[in-house]
Amino acid sequence: MRSTISEHHALNSADFKAEAVQSENAAQAVTGCTGSTITPKCLSNLYSYTSATAYSNGLMGIAGFLKQWPFKTDLTTFMKSYATQGNAAQSFTCTLINGGTCPQTGTPGIEANLDVQYARAITESIPNVYYSVGGSPPWLGTGTNTNEPYLEFLNYLLALDASALPNTISISYGDDEDTVPLDYATNVCNLFAQLGARGVSVLVASGDSGVGTTCKSGTKKTFTTSFPASCPWVTTVGGTTGNSPEGAWSGSGGGFSSRFGQPSYQTAAVNKWLTTDTTHTAVNAYFNKSGRAYPDIAAQSTNFVIVASGSAQGVSGTSCACPTFASIIQLLNSDRLLAGRKPLGFLNPWLYNNATAGLTDIKTGKNTGCSGVISGAGFSAVAVSERFSCHVCFVDVQQGWDPATGLGTPIYTSLLAISKTT
Repeated sequence: MRSTISEHHALNSADFKAEAVQSENAAQAVTGCTGSTITPKCLSNLYSYTSATAYSNGLMGIAGFLKQWPFKTDLTTFMKSYATQGNAAQSFTCTLINGGTCPQTGTPGIEANLDVQYARAITESIPNVYYSVGGSPPWLGTGTNTNEPYLEFLNYLLALDASALPNTISISYGDDEDTVPLDYATNVCNLFAQLGARGVSVLVASGDSGVGTTCKSGTKKTFTTSFPASCPWVTTVGGTTGNSPEGAWSGSGGGFSSRFGQPSYQTAAVNKWLTTDTTHTAVNAYFNKSGRAYPDIAAQSTNFVIVASGSAQGVSGTSCACPTFASIIQLLNSDRLLAGRKPLGFLNPWLYNNATAGLTDIKTGKNTGCSGVISGAGFSAVAVSERFSCHVCFVDVQQGWDPATGLGTPIYTSLLAISKTT
């Protein structure tokens, strides 16, 4: 699937007007979120990192594959126009892996520019590195191989000294799970686990096809899952749209792996959804209830403003959500390092067991997919109700995981407070 950009288009002045219609008709009422576009100013208010410390320690990593290159000139233009954290002069470095390149002439990669521009805008003055990885992996398919060489990327990182490792990595790429050989997927997933154990938080976009497009495995109708989003040892980021309230984006990748079993850290949350949610009953036959469930979390995914070849463009996809959430995690990791503590590393046990109070549960919208193959395909973003007694009353708590937006979107100030005590 090459990258997790759903679409991109040129922008004009009407896109920035307050009266413009928000993508997918979702309402908006957050400071800085005017018109139909998303900018760093909007995100900083929506996700409450406007007053984040001006960190300059740690290292933020952005993965790049398949000849996607960011341009520093475009980043400079973007930061001059949209930076909100007093870091407009900051840039990035390129690290070349397995024959990767990082030219600064020709045509920039839309994916690469998006990832770098939003990571750079959010991560204060923390050093950013773009890993340009060359080559192609084995695959199961016909035509052109557009899968990514994760193995070479991970082997390179795992050979680094601890001091040279990034604290956080954003990966905005993914492939249909069925196109990745099982032994290759297993090996790559195990290496992601090793990276997490060494203190690196790895975040991966969930994909832009909802529950799938072809929705067949052989002759069997089934929701289609994405790799490495389906690996249990990465943190998978789904998509939202609008902001008053945020709702699930229809393209947000979500579902249950057909290859990887459900890890223990999410069993309780997923079982609660399986047993209390009634919106998925009609599609029970099309997903593996015992598989690794994703996404884990979510963030904005529609109409992000970027600069490419000097001009403003709008981009949509979970490629927008992934660097956004990953950059907020890097702020937490830099804070921990500054206090002499270890970075968060593999996030999921912490997210499911400690950090739900630092997330906004998404309760509206639905991801879709399988057009013409499976009627009513998709999963709704829902509130999972649980009733607690309190002597003289009953309290209904409506917050939980679902396969459209996971546990929800970030509240930086709350996540920071939780991180300081866990």
